[in-house]
Amino acid sequence: MNNKFFSGMKASIPACLGVIPVGISFGLLAVKAGLTNFEATLMSAMVMAGAAQLMSISMIAQGAALSAIILGTFFINLRHIVMSSSVMHRMRKAALPQRLAAAFALCDESFAIYSLSEEDSYLFLLGINSALYGSFIASTVIGSLMTDFLPQIVIDSFSIALYAAFLGLLLPSIKHNLQLILLVVGTALLNWLMQFFLPPSWSLILAMVLGAAIGVFVVEDEIPLVDEEGLV
Repeated sequence: MNNKFFSGMKASIPACLGVIPVGISFGLLAVKAGLTNFEATLMSAMVMAGAAQLMSISMIAQGAALSAIILGTFFINLRHIVMSSSVMHRMRKAALPQRLAAAFALCDESFAIYSLSEEDSYLFLLGINSALYGSFIASTVIGSLMTDFLPQIVIDSFSIALYAAFLGLLLPSIKHNLQLILLVVGTALLNWLMQFFLPPSWSLILAMVLGAAIGVFVVEDEIPLVDEEGLV
């Protein structure tokens, strides 16, 4: 390993501090939903997708069918196709084994750090991913073990991590786009309405798909909420 790998690890330190609470929350909620400590840790090691894992654990706790859980996590992780394509195009000169190694554990945080950097080396991205991956797994282990001594009311309070994870994905994209804000609110209302007729897991999936389909046709990029003079 050369300095580029360790530079990537160093650049990821602030993001690691943000990943740790999500990993702890997932570990707590996973054990509460019925997974063992080993199963919770294995899920983080194999999936490495905080928002998708929190959603799937919520669906498991609701007794959702396996097909609904798979579809839900598939749709929420579709953004990884775009992120991976962008990263692989940037390091297209690297050999295939190098690109595959760098692509493993690619997530929102590592994509953002790598995209904003001027470093194209696969070792730099590998360093970022390694630090984030290790932090997420270690924090999952800590969270799963904390269920043995934390009061139940404290464990229940960590359920808010699901909503915090989704807000973390949404807010950077919608804060300057009025149409996207309306689409998000409309999708949430659609999900709420469909829960009167469908199980919560399936209403969530259908609302997600319908919201995305509508967004393709009605949402334009970079529509500001204010004009150049700062007025609405």
